[in-house]
Amino acid sequence: MSTEFFIVFEGPDGSGKSTQAELLFNTLKNDGYSCIITEEPGGTHEGKRLRDILLNPEWEICSKTELFLFLADRSEHVSRVIQPALKEGKIVICSRYFYSTLVYQGIARKIAGLKFLTKINLFAVNNILPDVVFYLDVLPEQGLTKAMDTSSRTFSFHGGDRIEREGSSFQQQVREGYLKLASQYSNIFVVLKHGSIQEISSTVYNVTKRRLEHD
Repeated sequence: MSTEFFIVFEGPDGSGKSTQAELLFNTLKNDGYSCIITEEPGGTHEGKRLRDILLNPEWEICSKTELFLFLADRSEHVSRVIQPALKEGKIVICSRYFYSTLVYQGIARKIAGLKFLTKINLFAVNNILPDVVFYLDVLPEQGLTKAMDTSSRTFSFHGGDRIEREGSSFQQQVREGYLKLASQYSNIFVVLKHGSIQEISSTVYNVTKRRLEHD
């Protein structure tokens, strides 16, 4: 089935975004939907290089450089992957989007105000907004423990990546930032991580199906 629909998964490091994105992708595909799964940063060939600079602990970059590299990755990702897929009538499932920048670089790092960051992000993504954003809520300590388990990750660094190494206090600011955004954006659906992976997946799938049928 051809259905132009954009789904984003957000959450602190180790919240299970990639797992839930993949489960939803497989379920929708089995239902007959035409869909793709992607991620940020690193959703393009060029983005993989940017991702290494952004997350590799060996690189020391200032906060503004971090912001602009994320924007560069996102702009390339939208232009080459997300926007073309949506134009083809596909469902796009993406792990992270510009909400991550609002939280990490805006609320947690306080590089710039949310109004300014929203404006430059919307410019970077050609004003493309997701139909639904699933925020996977997890306690900082639990998320970091999972995030630093590199055994099943495509991009991994021993002891955690550059941002994960900032510790639980930073991740707590991230969590509070996401909850703040969730209270302001009507398209953000908060998923409490109290259930099993399959129970959370069922919740995500049911919400998605309702949104798809409503549209």
